[in-house]
Amino acid sequence: MSAPKRLRELEQSINDDLARSNLPQIKIDGFKLPEQALSLSFERETVTGPNRDKMWEIINSHYKKLMSDLELVES
Repeated sequence: MSAPKRLRELEQSINDDLARSNLPQIKIDGFKLPEQALSLSFERETVTGPNRDKMWEIINSHYKKLMSDLELVES
């Protein structure tokens, strides 16, 4: 089952932001359907400290924007 277009666009947008933030070793590999959980890959075994915080800040900002766009949360 392939991911819906909106999820593929979200994946690309997150990956673009990760690359711009000098976190190219972290990449969204897609969404595991049907539960639509993020599948992340790392070039290193773990991501720690400021890089981990930055990664989740980027992912959460996209998630919050999407939820707001879908009118599921207030912005």
